[in-house]
Amino acid sequence: MLEFQPLTLQDITVLRPYFHKQPSRICDSTVGGTFLWRDYFRTAYAQAEGSLFLRSEMPGSGEIIYSVPMEGDETLALRRLKEHCDGEGHPMTLSTVSAEDLPLIRSLWPDARVETIPEWADYLYEAEDLKELAGKKYAAQRNHISRFNRLYPDWSFTPITPANLEAVQEFFAWFAQVHDKDSDTFREDERKVSEVLNNFDLYGFTGGAVWAEGRIVAMSLGERQGDTLYVHIEKADIRYHGAYQMIVQQFARYACTGEIRYINREDDAGDEGLRKSKLAWRPCQLLDKYLVHID
Repeated sequence: MLEFQPLTLQDITVLRPYFHKQPSRICDSTVGGTFLWRDYFRTAYAQAEGSLFLRSEMPGSGEIIYSVPMEGDETLALRRLKEHCDGEGHPMTLSTVSAEDLPLIRSLWPDARVETIPEWADYLYEAEDLKELAGKKYAAQRNHISRFNRLYPDWSFTPITPANLEAVQEFFAWFAQVHDKDSDTFREDERKVSEVLNNFDLYGFTGGAVWAEGRIVAMSLGERQGDTLYVHIEKADIRYHGAYQMIVQQFARYACTGEIRYINREDDAGDEGLRKSKLAWRPCQLLDKYLVHID
């Protein structure tokens, strides 16, 4: 049997190497995608035979779900996980399965029931597109940025560092108060953004902020893994017209260097407004994720 223990903030250092070797570009296979929601999903982990196993609970139903094991012999790890589930007396349900992992799972269990969950799909963009915003398809974004330039000619972009971290924390405290929502996911997002800012070195994220009129008006935080930048946190003061468009472009220009070719801006969580906004940035691909039931 696998021995699972609750996932804590201090586990980032130990488990980070598993995430950095993942072949897919889905946000769930990153430090941020896992640790930022570890409490909401009551995530626990186990290590065995060179593989990392993650177990979570679906909010509301309490259904136990697992991630595809990371690293080691994937076939051996999946069979080990199936034996564990059999021993626990419940079906093996794999959540947020990537397209890369699906063929192996189907080869091991041909009768597995596979569901596509549309609201889980990640929006993937060409980094060059968001850096340059070239062509007719980005005319609207360029117009917003041009207006921002006219309204706030003193604007600047700075990387987030220990020197300006306090200002970023003050901006987010203001943002959370103004945009307060009676929602479990909003509260969890608020707690975890504060956690990232309070443990900036431990998380190891890269970040940037747009300033105007002497204050921060937008911020973004994410992590680079393989050839992809994963944007986990993005906030802006909408009183400053074009602030969101500015942080998207400026953060892409700052963070997408070297081998970074893509930007993952995560899913839309089924929110129609968020879906419309993410589609407006013209993704090059929607990364489907699957829920796989193995009886």
